[in-house]
Amino acid sequence: MLMVTHHLPRFVKLSRFQSFLAVHPNIIDAFRLQLWNQLPDSSKLGYLQSREDASARWFCQYAHEINVKSATTFRDLSSLRCSFGAWCKFHQGVTRIQLQQRTVSLRKCKTSILWWHSYTTQQRISHARRHIAAVLGERAIMRRVFRTKWHRYSCSKGRLRQISDNFESHSVEIAHGAFILRHTMISTFRRKAMIRWLSWIANVMKWEKAGLLMHRYLRRRIFKQWIAHFRAVRGFRVGEEESINKQIWLASVIKQAEKANMFVMQAAKNTRLTAIADKKQKAASVKMNLLAWNQRRRQAERAADDRIKLATQQDMRAKRIAKEKEDRAAAFKAAWEALENSYIKEHQRATLSWLDSSSSKSHVSKAFKRIKREFYQPPTPRSINREAQLKSLTSIVLIKMESVLFQKGIVMGHLIQQYAESSCGFLSHDEFRSLVRDLPIDLSPEQIRVVVGTLDADNDGYLGVEELENALHQVHKYNGVSASPWRMYIDPAQDVMCYHNLATSELVFEHRMHDAKLMEITKSNFIAETELEAINHIRRERALAWTRVKEDYASVVMTRMYRSFRSRREQGRLMWKIQARRQKRNAARHAIVATKLQCWWRVVSARLLFIAKVRHHVEVIPNLVERKLYYCNHNTGECTWTPPRHGSNVLHAPQDYIVVNENNRVYFVKWSMSPNEAHLRMWNKPSGYRRCTKCLQNIALLECIDVPGFFCFRCFRASFDDHDFARGTKQQRRVSPVSCTLCSQGRTASWHCLSNGPGLAACSLCFTRIENVDMKWLRI
Repeated sequence: MLMVTHHLPRFVKLSRFQSFLAVHPNIIDAFRLQLWNQLPDSSKLGYLQSREDASARWFCQYAHEINVKSATTFRDLSSLRCSFGAWCKFHQGVTRIQLQQRTVSLRKCKTSILWWHSYTTQQRISHARRHIAAVLGERAIMRRVFRTKWHRYSCSKGRLRQISDNFESHSVEIAHGAFILRHTMISTFRRKAMIRWLSWIANVMKWEKAGLLMHRYLRRRIFKQWIAHFRAVRGFRVGEEESINKQIWLASVIKQAEKANMFVMQAAKNTRLTAIADKKQKAASVKMNLLAWNQRRRQAERAADDRIKLATQQDMRAKRIAKEKEDRAAAFKAAWEALENSYIKEHQRATLSWLDSSSSKSHVSKAFKRIKREFYQPPTPRSINREAQLKSLTSIVLIKMESVLFQKGIVMGHLIQQYAESSCGFLSHDEFRSLVRDLPIDLSPEQIRVVVGTLDADNDGYLGVEELENALHQVHKYNGVSASPWRMYIDPAQDVMCYHNLATSELVFEHRMHDAKLMEITKSNFIAETELEAINHIRRERALAWTRVKEDYASVVMTRMYRSFRSRREQGRLMWKIQARRQKRNAARHAIVATKLQCWWRVVSARLLFIAKVRHHVEVIPNLVERKLYYCNHNTGECTWTPPRHGSNVLHAPQDYIVVNENNRVYFVKWSMSPNEAHLRMWNKPSGYRRCTKCLQNIALLECIDVPGFFCFRCFRASFDDHDFARGTKQQRRVSPVSCTLCSQGRTASWHCLSNGPGLAACSLCFTRIENVDMKWLRI
C-alpha cells in the first residue's frame, strides 16, 4: 500500500483510500486478476510454488505449536501421570500375583487329579491281587491245619509208644494191669481214633471237594473278572477314542459355530451399523427434506404471494382493459347508433321526397306494373317452383322471422353471416327450434319439424349457412323485398294469394286487392330498399371504423410490449453483469476454499503416511539386561530408549518369545520387564508360536491379510512397502499364538490338523489321547 501512496492525487488520503478498498474488495480482486493474467507462466509457477512453501511452513509452524501445547499439557499432567503410572504398576503387580496364585492352584489341582488317577489304578490292581491272594491263602491255611493235626496225631502216637516201651520193663503186674488198661484204652482209643480218622477222612474228602469246587469257582470267577476287565478296558478305550473323536468333532463344530456366530454377529453388527447409518441417513434426509420442504414452502409462499400479486395485478389489468374495451365499445356503439339512426332517417326522408317528386314516376310505375303482374300471375307449368315457394310453410316462417328481426333492427342476412363467422358455421335442429320459440311466431311442433326438414336439404341433422342463405334468397326472389313490411305468399288456410303487412298485421287477399293498395306496397318497397341499403352501408362503415379503432389500440399495445421487451432485455443484460461479477467472486472464494481443502488433505495424507512409516520402520526390541524396551529405526539406523514423539501408540509390541544367538547357539527367551520375574530360556521353539516363513528362524510377529505367510518384523519390512498400508490397498495384523481347540484349559497348541479342517489344533496332552490314524497332523 505504501508503494501506491506517491501515485495518489493530493486530495485523496491514504486512510480513506484503504477504507474504500476494504469496503469494496472486488476492486482488489479485479486488480489481482488483471495482474495475474498479465504475468508469464514462469512467474505464475514460481508464485504457486511459493504459496505451497508458505502453506508447508504454516503447517510446520502449526505442528510445532501443537507439539508445544502437548508438551505443556504433559508437563502440567506429569504428577497425575506419575500417580496413575504407580497405580497401574501396583495393579499390574496385584494382577500378576493373582495370576501366579491361580497358576499354583491350577498346578495343585492337576497334581491332585494325577495322584488320584494313579491311586485309583493302584487300588484297583491291589484289590484284584488281594482277592486272588485271599483265595490262595485260604487253601494254604486249610492244608496247614490238616498237616498240623496230622503231625500232632503222629507225635501223640509216638509218645504213647515210647511210654509203653519205657514201662514195658516194669513189673508184670503193672504190665498186666497196664495191658488190661492199655487194651481197654487202646480199644477205646482205636475206636475213637477210628471214628476220628473216619470223620477226618470224610472232612478231608469234603475239604478236597470244596477246594476243587472253590478252585473251579475261583478260576471261573477270575476268568469272568478278567473278561469283564478286558471288556471294560476295551470299552474304556473305545469310549475314550469316541470321546476324543467327539471332542475333535465338537471342537470343529464349536469352531464352525464360532465362525458362524462370528459371521452372524458380524452380519448383525453390519445390519445394526447399516440400520444406524440408514437411521442417521433417514434422519438426515428427513432433516434435509424438512429444510428443503421449509425452503420450498417459503419459496412456494413467496411464489404464491408473487403469483397472487401477479394474478391480482393481471386481474386488475384485465378488468381495467376489459372496462376500457367496454367503455370504448359502448362509446363507439352509442356514437355509431346515433349516426346510424340519423343516416337512415336522412335516407328515408330523401326517398320520400324523391317519391313525391315527378322524377320517380317512371320508376314507380315500372315497379307497380311488375308487382301487379307477379301478384295476378296465374299458375303455369313453368311457375311450379314459384307456386311451391309461395305455398311453402318455410317461406312464411322465414318471412315472419325476417320481419320480426328487422323490426328489432337486425337484418337476417347479417345474422346468418355472424353465425358463419363466430360459430362453427351451422345450426342444429334444437338451436333453430329455440330460435323460433324465442320469436313471437306461433307454430306447432309438427310445423317446426316440417320447416326444419325443408331447410335441411342434405339431411345431416344441421342447418348450414349456405342452406339458410339459399332459402333466404328464394324468399327474397318470390316473396317480396327483404326489408319491406309487405310480403306476398299463398295463404295456407284459404289457398289464396295475399299481401301481408307484418308490421301492422294487415292481410289483403287477391279478390280484395286494388291499385291504390298495390301503389302503397310499391312505395313501401322503395322505402324499405333504401332503408336496407342505408343500413348495409352504415354498418359496413361502422365495421371499418371499428377495425381502425382495434388497429389503433393494437398499435398502442404493441408499443407498450416493445417498451417492456426493451426494458426486460436491458434488465437481463444488467442481471447478467451482476451474475458474472457474482460468479467471479464465488470462483475466487471457491479457489481459496479449494486451497484450504488441499492443505487439509495433504496434512491428513502426510499424517497417515507418517504413521504407516513409523509402524513399518520402527521396531520395539526388549533389552534382557537392562529390562527396558528400546526403539530401533531401521530406516535411519538409530536406536534410542525414548519412543517417537508421534505414533508411539501404534507401534507393534514385541512377541512373547524372542530368539537369542549366543556363542553360535540359538535359544528362545520369554522376556519380562519386571525385576522380580526371571527370564525363561528354552532350547526348543515354544509350542503355539509360528516361525517366520521367510527366514525360518525368528518367531513370526506380523502377517498380511492379502498375502499368505507369517513374517518377523525385519522380513515383513523387507517384503512389503509402507505406501500400500498407508493407501489402504493392503492390511496387516499381529500373529497370535495358536490355542488348543480340544480342551478348554487355555494351553497353546503343538499340533495342527491338516485333514479335519484348518481350525483344528491340539496341545501335546490332547494329542497323546488321539488314536485316529487317518488324521494328518503337522507340528507347529
